[in-house]
Amino acid sequence: MPSIMCFGAANLDRTARCLGELVLRSSNPVAVQQSAGGVARNVATNLAHLDNAVGLATVIGNDPGGDDLLRRLNEDGIETSGTIRHTDGATASYTAVLDRDGELLIGLADMAIYDDLERNAFDDAADSRKDAWFIDANLPNGCLDALTSTADHPFLAASTVSTPKAARLTPFLGRLDAVFANRAEAAVLANHDIQSNEDALVAAVRILESGVTTVFVTLGPRGAAAATAATQVVLPAIPGAARDVVGAGDAFASGALTALLENQSLEDAVVSGLATASITVEADGPTDPMLSRDQVRTRAQHSVS
Repeated sequence: MPSIMCFGAANLDRTARCLGELVLRSSNPVAVQQSAGGVARNVATNLAHLDNAVGLATVIGNDPGGDDLLRRLNEDGIETSGTIRHTDGATASYTAVLDRDGELLIGLADMAIYDDLERNAFDDAADSRKDAWFIDANLPNGCLDALTSTADHPFLAASTVSTPKAARLTPFLGRLDAVFANRAEAAVLANHDIQSNEDALVAAVRILESGVTTVFVTLGPRGAAAATAATQVVLPAIPGAARDVVGAGDAFASGALTALLENQSLEDAVVSGLATASITVEADGPTDPMLSRDQVRTRAQHSVS
């Protein structure tokens, strides 16, 4: 069983799904749901459901929202001793507005609680005995530098999180074993517009030239691309009855990272990521509480049958 420490965001997620066509600058009827979220939290939760031993180091407010997040994490079997309780800041939140088909229209992130983190905030949680670390770019540059510059760190993977935050990883790409980005985020890292699968591979190769060992670029309904120095892969998405696309990229990262840590091939890692994402978008919220390794295996097998 691989052991993984995740560093980054744990939020309260609110999803507002439009019940009709969105009308700008007007009141729109929506259905609202609240759940736990945040990139590192989503990945940690998915990894735990995929039978990995998982810890999460994050920062939450000393408020009811923070209490709720800790309870949910503990229920999922995630170790949280590295999590910091902030006495002043409010627990982070992310509000996603979806169209009636579940596609993201706009995401609104209140992440100020992460901005004040000191460079060495997670030193106590930085356990090099883990098989891997997963880091998200919600963390400030000082934290990212400290975590990625640890001489004896294990396998190190990172998520770009969003287009505005993707550039935070640029100075540290040469220290990463794997990076996960969507099309827009990869375009920022590679300084290359991505309009096609071929563009995605060009961008992935450019990111590899920064020193990353493995690059994954998710392409939404078109699937995903991945590259190493020796191999390039583009695979179509695995069909699913999508309800909510929030968390799909985090699910992909969880499935792909699990496969990589089991020494599976790059193609198998992409298939595992796509299968995990396909399952996750069928659930309300950014993670599926019923996700399991058997589900991922079955969905992956159906994709190649």
